[in-house]
Amino acid sequence: MRSAAYNYRKFFKYPLKIWKIGKGEKSLAFSKGIEIRQIIVSFLIFGLLFLFREGINQILPTTLQLAFFAVLPWMIAGAICRSKLDGKRLDRFFIGYFRFLYNKRFTYSNHKPVYQPQIKKAQSYERFS
Repeated sequence: MRSAAYNYRKFFKYPLKIWKIGKGEKSLAFSKGIEIRQIIVSFLIFGLLFLFREGINQILPTTLQLAFFAVLPWMIAGAICRSKLDGKRLDRFFIGYFRFLYNKRFTYSNHKPVYQPQIKKAQSYERFS
């Protein structure tokens, strides 16, 4: 019989979250937690919007600029992180996609990669005797 061991799969299924910032009475606690990947994606979106800030600031009034640069990236990042791409989480999807882009030139034979130009060469066969 199998021993009763702890199943770590349940633990790693859930994303990393920040539950509390600071210590003591001045700490800031989040009831549902903030996902680290959502923070990273929101900073990337903020950086992209910051690149085009001059054009955006000409269109938006001054009162809406703070909301546009602070709230909008957070909401978009939340929607992106909650969505499932091909049934996978966002980070797993992009890891698999970039791994495919890197490995798509290779065909594997006996667990060794065979480069595509090698496959496209003219093949010759010896007569079986």
